Amino acid sequence: MMTLMTFSQIQTKAWFLSSSNSTSFPLSTLTVEANNALDRLTSLIIQADGRWEFDDANNTDLPIAVTDLVSGQQDYSLLVSHLEITRMEIMDTNSTWHKLIPIDQADVYNQAMTDFLNAPGLPIYYDKLANSIFLYPAPNYSQASSLKVYFQRGPNYFLGDNSSGDNSKVPGFNSIYHELIPLWIAYNFAVANGKQNAANLLDEIQRKEDALVTDYALRAKDDHIRLKSRPHSWR
Repeated sequence: MMTLMTFSQIQTKAWFLSSSNSTSFPLSTLTVEANNALDRLTSLIIQADGRWEFDDANNTDLPIAVTDLVSGQQDYSLLVSHLEITRMEIMDTNSTWHKLIPIDQADVYNQAMTDFLNAPGLPIYYDKLANSIFLYPAPNYSQASSLKVYFQRGPNYFLGDNSSGDNSKVPGFNSIYHELIPLWIAYNFAVANGKQNAANLLDEIQRKEDALVTDYALRAKDDHIRLKSRPHSWR
């Protein structure tokens, strides 16, 4: 079984499975399909992942972002690449970090959101709305690098530019399942062009995706101990 497929090998495999070539299936189109496959597979992995949060191995930094606090500012923008927020922390004026508690607007059922904890202070809660995080209450102090976001993000895409070294790039997930990318590319080509092998390709995709989801759901087998922090009073 081929593992650690480079983008060059993905191209070759996709053209083989689809009985096409760089003329009938241009690299630019193939790259779009490869990135669509990365989107789908990353989504499946994140849904299946348990306590060991997935991140594309091609990323060069950790999925942790830190930003400044501004006194009285409640709304903090998120990058589009933040697919899922897993944790948020805030630093108080004594340089102590506190875990923020996630809430939803539905939790505030007996008053207007504008009236909920509307006196600035040390934030306790956060609410996700569109591409923003809302802190409750808004901070009553300004401080650098004091709001920390732990998140999961999308895949690291192929550029389709062979001159940039993209040919040697490998997908940033378990190499056993790299073949799913050329399979998806070939399947979409087969559907678009009325090829008879579309059903067979889809059967193979479903078999491999089932195995991928199972593997990622079970990968934190060492996770038996539950860590608990001491209770904290916000008074």
